[in-house]
Parts: sequence; structure tokens; C-alpha cells
Amino acid sequence: MSDNTDSSQGKSKPEGSENNVHSEKNDAIDGNNSDKANKDNTLKSPLTIAISKNTKILALFAIACTLAVSLVSELTKDRIKVQEQQQLLRTLHSIIEPSRYDNDIANDCIMMSAPELGSNKVKTAYIARKAGEVVAVAITSTAPQGYNGNIDFIMAINNDGSVSGVRVLKHQETPGLGDKIEIRKSDWIKSFTGKRILSENDRRWAVSKDSGMFDQFTGATITPRAVVKGVKSTLNYFNQHKGSLIPRPNACGEALSTSTTKSISPISEAANEQ
Repeated sequence: MSDNTDSSQGKSKPEGSENNVHSEKNDAIDGNNSDKANKDNTLKSPLTIAISKNTKILALFAIACTLAVSLVSELTKDRIKVQEQQQLLRTLHSIIEPSRYDNDIANDCIMMSAPELGSNKVKTAYIARKAGEVVAVAITSTAPQGYNGNIDFIMAINNDGSVSGVRVLKHQETPGLGDKIEIRKSDWIKSFTGKRILSENDRRWAVSKDSGMFDQFTGATITPRAVVKGVKSTLNYFNQHKGSLIPRPNACGEALSTSTTKSISPISEAANEQ
């Protein structure tokens, strides 16, 4: 009996040996995982550093560009303002002969808004004076029924109600057809000069296709029709409200400095058309 018992006991596993095996296996697995994680971290670390570095470089570049643009804008804003003023004067000189007025026309203006002017936007009217007396007014306006949208223009109206001149400022009409409303493409816009409205419903103010006195373009009637209608509406509006518009206070702010005004020589209509 004692021999059997001793033999059985000799074959049995020591207590806790199985747990030790599992523990060693787990430790081995954990060690492998740790090595793998360390290896991944080693691989990812340079990439992460590179991304972080590039992000900082891009951020610094963006800041530098923003500062550069702001600086350029600040340094050039005065020059841009002068150039815009010169362009405005060239346009005004093309529709009101400079010898007719002696005031700083670009800085003598009033503001107005009316449906007759083609939109709800505020429009500007530049006043030409000679010895303090109003001789003409140049009004910005819009013809809303162009072929491809609004046609912005400026028209000068003499004190007697006749048209001193009209020029298109902005449009989206078809090149080669509707763009003949531009002075550099055609003399058609000059056909308004000297015209006046005999009555509010003056039927002469239409294109020839509509039995009017203004020519249309070959293959393009909608564009000139819109401009004629817009000019007529603007002229009617001014003639009817002139008495209440002219006395309004100046809305153009400070006048140009003496040096700037002297540097802008009068430009003839012919020069503006080149």
C-alpha cells in the first residue's frame, strides 16, 4: 500500500507548476507586445516629428504672407485711391467738358436712391459748378434689362435738361454684339449727347426697331434697348426732382489735396476714348 501511494505521488505535478507555466507564457507575450509597441513608437516618432515640424513651418509661412499682404495693402492704399480718383476724373471729363466748371467735381457730390435709377442701391451724382452755379450733374445709374444682366452707366445732364454725355461703366453683354455700348468699341453711346426729353412719354426715346430715334446693333437689340430705357428713366427722374436734389449737402467727404489736384491735368474726351 505504501509503495503504491509513493508511486502515485511521484507521478503527480508539483503544486503551482501549471500556474508558473502560464505566467511565463503571459510574460513572454507581454514582452513581445512591449517590444512591438516600442518598435512602432520608434518608427512613428520621426514621422510625428516631421508632421509637427511642417505644420509649424506652414503656420509661420501663412502668418508671414498675411503680414506681407497687409503691409503692401497699407503702403499702396493711398496710391490706389489717387488712381481711382484719376479714373473718375477721366470719365467725368469725357462727359462734361472740364472748361465748363471750376470746382473739384470729384469731391462735390450728392447721394440718392430711387427705382427710376434702375436698382435700390445708392447712386452718386457729381455736380459741376462754374462760379458757384450748377452747370451739369453726372449721375451713376443702372439699366436693369440688359441681355446678360445689369448695365451700369454714368450720364451727365446739363442744367437745361439736355444730355451732356453717357458712358457705360460695367456690363456683361455679349462680346462682339452687345459690347458695342462701350466707347472703345463703338460711337453708339455718343448718340445720346445733346438729346432731351420733350415729355415723360416721349416715344422718340426708343431704338429704331421700336420706331425710336436710336439705332440698334445688328443681331443685338436687347442691349441698346435696355440702355435707351435706362438713360430715359434717369433723365426723367433728374428733371422731375432737380429742385430737391441739388440743394442736398455734399456727401463726398474731404476734397483732394492741392498737390494731388494739380497733378491731375484735364483730359479731353478724345483722350479718354483711346
